[in-house]
Amino acid sequence: MLLGRFAGVRIKFNIYFMLLCAVYFYLGLGWEVLFIFGSVLVHEIGHTVIALILGVKVAEIELLPFGGQAKIEDFTGLEPEREIYIALAGPLVSLSLAGIFYFLQPNYISAYLPMFININLFLGLFNLCPALPLDGGRILRALLSTRIGYKKATVSAARVGKFIALGIIIYGSYLIYRQQMGLNYLIVGILLFWAAHRESKLLVFAFMRFLVKKKNDLANNGILPSQQIVSQPTTLLKKILESTRPTYYLTIMAVDDYGHLINIFTESEVIECYLDKGPSSTLKDCY
Repeated sequence: MLLGRFAGVRIKFNIYFMLLCAVYFYLGLGWEVLFIFGSVLVHEIGHTVIALILGVKVAEIELLPFGGQAKIEDFTGLEPEREIYIALAGPLVSLSLAGIFYFLQPNYISAYLPMFININLFLGLFNLCPALPLDGGRILRALLSTRIGYKKATVSAARVGKFIALGIIIYGSYLIYRQQMGLNYLIVGILLFWAAHRESKLLVFAFMRFLVKKKNDLANNGILPSQQIVSQPTTLLKKILESTRPTYYLTIMAVDDYGHLINIFTESEVIECYLDKGPSSTLKDCY
């Protein structure tokens, strides 16, 4: 069952990831390319397996030089607890690989084994930095979202990502100025800054894509099935959104304790409120 769901996940090779691999290959660092590619892929498979186990739909895996991104298809996957578990999975896989092969070294002597260990150690530790789009940044966003909502939490964690990226760029530039090996730091810093900038816009983009797809279905078919649910104002929005599906449009009728209609909310209004107010928000927060 899990294998069948994993088979439907697309793997996307980020252009900058491919360029970095091409540069390493051109410089005669073929083993580095192989180890980086394999380590990043296994790192992302760790994210994806835990996501599928927790019932989160993964659309694709995008490979980046410092890790990657397992992109979810629905908004029920934004629940903070699940996002923390999914984010931790990748670094734990990378650190586990580094640890296992470190203790295997006496039995399996290879000139390339320390390189493989260092790559996975770097992936595991670096991705725990509290900055989007790194895994530590996703953990930070999940924790912040319970207080300030997903939109503000995403922007805040992305800003931390840019700050850390600038630090790496400055450090790499300093090493190059001192005629030392700083090119890797410079490249990673630039890519991290770009990814952090993009991350702050992805959440809203995913929300719009989710709704645009339904609008396109309505335009193409002329009709779109709708499901109507009745809810009390104190019901958590994340519980209401468990009822949303790509195949129909959801409308929510808010009623008081006497069954009197208070208001009617559309699916888009509830999702927007959920993103703004966070996972602890209720239907009355949409008024």
